[in-house]
Amino acid sequence: MTDAEGRDCTPSSARARALLAILARTDGHTRARRWIERTLWSDRSPQQASASLRTVLTEIRKALGPAAAQFHTDRDAVRLDGVTCDVETGPETALEALRTGRDLLENVQIGDPAFTQWREEALSRILEELGTLDRSILPGAVDPEQQPKRGLELRIKSYGEENEGQGAFVGALLGDTMANLIADFGCFSIYTEPGGATEPSDLVLGVSTLAVGHNVQVLAGLTRRDSGEVIWSDKARIDTQQPDLLQQGDIPRMVFHSAERVLTQDLSREADAGVALQVDARVNAAIAAMFTYDSAKLRHAETLLAEAAALLPLPRIAAWRSLLRQIMIVERIDPENATLYEEANLFAQMALVGNDGNALVSSLVAQLLAMLENDTGVSAALAEDAVRASPYNAFSHSAKATVALRAGEADTALNASRFAANLASRSSSAHWFDTLAGISAITVGDIAQAIGHLERAHARAPVFRAPMRHLMCLYAAGGQRDRAIAMAGKLRKVEPDFDILRVLEDESYPVLTLRRTNLLPPKQMARDLA
Repeated sequence: MTDAEGRDCTPSSARARALLAILARTDGHTRARRWIERTLWSDRSPQQASASLRTVLTEIRKALGPAAAQFHTDRDAVRLDGVTCDVETGPETALEALRTGRDLLENVQIGDPAFTQWREEALSRILEELGTLDRSILPGAVDPEQQPKRGLELRIKSYGEENEGQGAFVGALLGDTMANLIADFGCFSIYTEPGGATEPSDLVLGVSTLAVGHNVQVLAGLTRRDSGEVIWSDKARIDTQQPDLLQQGDIPRMVFHSAERVLTQDLSREADAGVALQVDARVNAAIAAMFTYDSAKLRHAETLLAEAAALLPLPRIAAWRSLLRQIMIVERIDPENATLYEEANLFAQMALVGNDGNALVSSLVAQLLAMLENDTGVSAALAEDAVRASPYNAFSHSAKATVALRAGEADTALNASRFAANLASRSSSAHWFDTLAGISAITVGDIAQAIGHLERAHARAPVFRAPMRHLMCLYAAGGQRDRAIAMAGKLRKVEPDFDILRVLEDESYPVLTLRRTNLLPPKQMARDLA
């Protein structure tokens, strides 16, 4: 970096140089402080990242010297005025540099995956500006056809009456339904076939059926090929005289649970870890971290998703990143959450642009738009599409419930959220769906049902703040003073800046349903909860 007199004023540290490059390659040359912190220090706490940014800002001002007048900072953003870069002033030279082995910011070595992703996206934009999309000119580029692409291989095998008859049909139908749902969740190579000899696969999902009169007994199980370990199994009964074979009894729950168990597999140890498998390994680990609601693990989840997106920028990954922001907002991980709103919407739009009909993507984006944007138009259409395409996906029905809540359709919200909670009742994310069902029950005035769902959610996820807030208020409204005080104490331990006055007076505090239904704690009890 040089000033108007040609003096080299490049700061020495890698992150200071990275920040200047980010500003130079951003429209308006302005970035929010929170965004910078998450891009250059994604593995640190907000307090540590903020302190590190202040140090870098001081270093840049000193390096710029008299030109520091063009460098502006305030509590929200950082801006650099009057800056141009060689991509703009000498595009032909820049393109030739890339062709001859140079790289973007090749001397800035930062291991943060969020910065790595920004750098890859910036490089793609530069190539587009320079009139080429051919990444093969880049240093170290690999022919995409030579990259290992293997994802997780899953064989769905159905056994029943020597592949004939009523039971065999039910088994094939159930296996195909499971395959369709699983395909929405990952880069899997899925094969369905009747029982008998099979090609080697990483996982085998077997569906055995036995017809007894007009009933079909179903036994499903998921096993690892390498060890023969049984990962999951379940059984159910289907009455073939019912009009919809798969909508009865425990079958919907079995279908969702089969997909959820594939989704939560630890793939990090798989051999021949091609790009697709590396992506799914990171996404699976991120989802597991996401639903712990632990602050550090939520940030680690974003690191994993950023790494996955850098490998393959899939709409599904962008959708999970938008949901992660929603969780961080609801959990108040960063009270100054304007940047989280901005990023949530950005990732939602990215997911929609590239989506090819994936119902999971439509579900997650619909929920985001309804929850944070109060958009009940686009989100309703997306949620309906998701339910139609994937009727056994709990996320589809939770999206429909969230949209209905925002639209004031209480009965629809309760029915959809209860169905989602039932689908996910045996899954590791059951508490997420139980919480939504509890909030929906509040809107119809069924406080006993609401408390039941919320207590279940709290028991399964003791640090999840949403059910804790609602339980505290419902206990207080019902005159259960001791239980309300106890829950307030638990909430204070996981939410350091918890303040009952914020719950009562801050309309941005995430208890909208309680506020609308006048179920916030009465003033006389608020003193006890303080």
